[in-house]
Amino acid sequence: MHFYLRIGLVLLILFGCQSQPTHSDYQEGGADQGFLPPPVWNATMQNLKQDMISIQHFIFDQQQFESPDNQSFLKKQIHKLSEESKSIKHDPVTFTKDPTLRFVARQFSDEIQSAEQNFNAGWLEYSRGQLIKVTSYCLECHTRMRDGASFNPENSNRDYLTRLPVASRIEFMIAFRQFEPAYNLALENLKLDLKDTKIEIDSNRIARLGLLVATQYLQDQEKTEKIIQTIEKNSTLPEYLRKANRTWKKSLANWDINATLNSLPDVRAFNSRRLSEVDDMVTIPALLRLLSTPLNREELGESLYLAGQSYENLQRFSFISLHENYYESCVRQSSHTKWGALCYKKLSDSIYEGYSGSSGTHIPAEIKLKLINLKKVIEEKK
Repeated sequence: MHFYLRIGLVLLILFGCQSQPTHSDYQEGGADQGFLPPPVWNATMQNLKQDMISIQHFIFDQQQFESPDNQSFLKKQIHKLSEESKSIKHDPVTFTKDPTLRFVARQFSDEIQSAEQNFNAGWLEYSRGQLIKVTSYCLECHTRMRDGASFNPENSNRDYLTRLPVASRIEFMIAFRQFEPAYNLALENLKLDLKDTKIEIDSNRIARLGLLVATQYLQDQEKTEKIIQTIEKNSTLPEYLRKANRTWKKSLANWDINATLNSLPDVRAFNSRRLSEVDDMVTIPALLRLLSTPLNREELGESLYLAGQSYENLQRFSFISLHENYYESCVRQSSHTKWGALCYKKLSDSIYEGYSGSSGTHIPAEIKLKLINLKKVIEEKK
């Protein structure tokens, strides 16, 4: 279900993007969220959008994807995607300012090309899984920046979206950069009386997503406080959530909205007092701002390590999985520092955990090879 939500989300994003100036909820003079300018949407990205849309129902339907009647069409469309992924251009200034964006773009292209190779080799289900995974790279770029791509609002209000679980609808809104509606939907549902057996919501995820919007994206302390107060007042919410809320309240007390986290020592000191996810939501925008400033290798390595760590703390309830990109960037950018080795261990542990289950650990060969090559990068600098 979560895979289908991802592919549907990114296709709606791609369908809604236009070749026009970007905009968002951000207002000049408002909270400095620390996000960078958006990538350049060129003709290749528009073609990519159309080709993704052309195969969307096949990716949703395994039987249709594997049907012999559709193989010729899919082979042609996947090849087009593969070729187009090599030509996507991003603003070189953005690449310079954000060391991780280059890796996201490269992984996006590599994944599509690998999906084509596996499709042609007859590994259809594996190829379909890779095409689904590709969507995560789109989501990372669309939600990491202050000024995101411009969307047609009606695309996020289609009838079938209203039938999704509330937490999934909030995630859609976040990806469409509709932060205020996402926040309001979270707040509204946290006020519901859960004694009513007809109400079925994932209040735990809704609460955390509401905090994510208020704290990380809007950087609005009052909105964060309102989420916390609403949970406090609603005695019908699960006790484990109310217990977590008490820790969030302590984190809120540590958040001085007037204090500037404009230097690595400031961020380091704030991070050392971490109590909950709320602290990570405050830290990430500050780190993204730092990553757009001149840093030496040690500072860059530590900043990337801390960013990866914060994103990893948040990935348990949000579909946006950025931490591995930051760890990999840290290894490549600061390999000769202690942070390179620390980031490699974090990346390796995350990958092993991600590919482990009840049947054991099954890491794809290309992922193993990447880890081996990254380890060589570390060892060559010793």
